[in-house]
Formats: sequence, C-alpha cells, structure tokens
Amino acid sequence: MEVSNKDKGFNPLIVNLQTLEVGYNKGKPKLKATWESYYHQIKNNLYVSVKAEYLVARDLYDAEETLTVSEFKLLTERLGFAESTITKYLNVGKDTRLWRLFGKGKLPLKWTTNYLLTTLTDAQFEKVEERIDPDMTALQIKQIANIDRKTDNEFKKMLLSFLQVEVENTIDVVGFETLVKSVKKALKSIPEINVNDDKVDTVIEKLKTVATKQSKKSEDIMRAKKILSDYKTSYDHAEAVA
Repeated sequence: MEVSNKDKGFNPLIVNLQTLEVGYNKGKPKLKATWESYYHQIKNNLYVSVKAEYLVARDLYDAEETLTVSEFKLLTERLGFAESTITKYLNVGKDTRLWRLFGKGKLPLKWTTNYLLTTLTDAQFEKVEERIDPDMTALQIKQIANIDRKTDNEFKKMLLSFLQVEVENTIDVVGFETLVKSVKKALKSIPEINVNDDKVDTVIEKLKTVATKQSKKSEDIMRAKKILSDYKTSYDHAEAVA
C-alpha cells in the first residue's frame, strides 16, 4: 500500500523552506503549536536540505565538466571542500538516475543511502526505483537490489571506517539517541566524517528489543509473585479455618 504524503509527515515534492508555518511567526501562526505541527515543519525542512545537498553535488559535477582544471581547483578551494568530500559529491552528481528520484521526490533522506545508490547496476537500480521512498534505508536497498557480500564489502571500502564508538550495554534508547546527537554535534565541524545512521538504527532496534524482553520478564516475575502471594494467602486462610 502506498503511503500518502500526509502519513509520512512531510511533502517530498516540497522545494521551499518552511519558516513561518508554526512557532516563529510574529503574527498569528498558520498552524497550532503542537508537536505534530513542529514535526511537519522540521521534516519538510530536513527534506529540503537533502535536495539542496543533491543540487550541490549536481552543480559540482557540472562545474568539473565545464570549467578548466585550474578553475575547478579554485572553486573547490574557495568552497573549502576536502578531496574525499569532492569525490563523494562528484559520484552522486554525475549519476543521472538520482536526478529522476529528485524530480519525483524520492531521494532518500540519508546521504550514505544516496551514495549507495550510485554503486548499483542499472538492473539493480530499476528494482529499487519501483519501491523507493525518502525513508528507505541502505539495508532495505541492499535487500531489494540483492547486493551480494562482495559488492557490499566493496561499497564499505569506499567509505573508510576508522572510528568506533563503544558504549555500556546498559544504556537505554533515550540515552543512546542523546549520545548520538552529541556525537553528531561534535563532528559537525568535520564534514569529511559521517555517522553511519544505518548502524545507529540497528543499535536502536536492538535496544528496543532488549527493553521489550526486560519489560516482559519483569511482568512475568510480578505475575509469578502475585500467584505465590495469592496461594500463600489461600493456604494461610485454609489453615486458620481448619
């Protein structure tokens, strides 16, 4: 079943930032200030930023094709882009298949997921394109495209991994999400380093599963204690009557 834009919480075809729909409008806000209205505005603006980043990639590739080598070097120096950033942008910008997704409002929200799409064969891309939407993860794309282990490893090699963050396994979902936000904020000044959101999502799902199991275990223990307590009460009552 196709999910409507309303159900998604944002319009993937939007191209303008929403700044006065809710909250900061000095006059009367168009929307009532609720968590839902803030969510819609923020999600719309997040997706506009995804489109903006794609256009940066497209324009950078066009510049490389149009300008002289010295002019292009001057451009990237003025932009302050590192070589690794330039390479990623060029790979995304030159892939015309992503332009189709851009026009349809189907570009994934995560940069690494868009980068993954550039590594697909045309046959794999066609399979993914039939089902893709902005919320699709890299893992889902790999499953739909039936990417084998060798190809997946080659993609991972394109994104060098040299840092690993370890946390206590007693952390809960809220604590972990807060930690991730802090890490992303700390890395904001280093554009060459990206947090692997798919791995973050995997950890969150594991934490949710653990929390559910612990909650069920606690409920079972409480239920067992109640049964024993009720039995003891009944037994004591029977003894007293006897």
